Amino acid sequence: MFRRAQQRLIVPFVLPALGLLTVFFLYPLVRTFQISMSEYSRTGRATFVGAEQYGELLHDSQYLSAVQHALIMAFVGGAMLFPPAIAVAWAFHHRLRGETFFRMAIFSPVVLSVAVVALMWKFVMHPTLGLINPLFDRLGLGDIIPILLGNPHTALPAVTFVAVWHGIGVWIVLMSAGFSRLPTDVIEAARIDGCGEWRTFWHVMLPLMRDLLRVLVILWFVQSLQAFAFVFIMTSGGPFGSSEIPATLMFRTAFDQGDFGYAAAMGIVLVGLLLVVAGTLSRLLKRSNLEY
Repeated sequence: MFRRAQQRLIVPFVLPALGLLTVFFLYPLVRTFQISMSEYSRTGRATFVGAEQYGELLHDSQYLSAVQHALIMAFVGGAMLFPPAIAVAWAFHHRLRGETFFRMAIFSPVVLSVAVVALMWKFVMHPTLGLINPLFDRLGLGDIIPILLGNPHTALPAVTFVAVWHGIGVWIVLMSAGFSRLPTDVIEAARIDGCGEWRTFWHVMLPLMRDLLRVLVILWFVQSLQAFAFVFIMTSGGPFGSSEIPATLMFRTAFDQGDFGYAAAMGIVLVGLLLVVAGTLSRLLKRSNLEY
């Protein structure tokens, strides 16, 4: 009886969230799937083609390359993001001198819009008007560093670095909260048993934070696979498609070529890929219940 009363009490609070989810996610998803089943001409006339466009995607080297770039961006960005974020959060856990200043400095890029950050770094990496290449030229080391956004081998890593630089403050704050919620009695017991700071961190603190890290890794992969603004503003998918990702390819297919049906099919496949990646990571990083 009491359980039913609880459920009736929860329903009014859940309905607004379900309404927003339906309007802004479920309906657009269903509508996108409907559009993906048709082929659109430049005049806007639609012709039903069924799943034909999904078959074309399987042989579309440009789209497969864009998916590959997105996965590379996710893995490379994760390698750039998580080690320094964990290290800085661990340092904050030990109450550094000037911690308030460092927290503000690390989190300040987050408050800037993506467009501002992307444009700023685009000028910083400009081969003649920027800071990096001219500085190396003045030092006589101009041959060492390439034109970052103009080289097919460095464009995608450069954009990935900017995306990590912009958002790392959020991950540090979340990890700092995770460190602060660790059970102090377990950590103190490890130190009493003779564990140093490094062994306590590696064998006690990190295992206790595994659930949080699992969620953060999944969030990062989902976020990086659907990145758009950084790539679109900084490189527009170039040079020679070396930084093209599904989101930018979808945009150009829909609005430059007018092929909304094929772009919608790309979006549906991307949603499926995101679900597969999130589910796979959740299973791989899942652990048995931890008791302490």
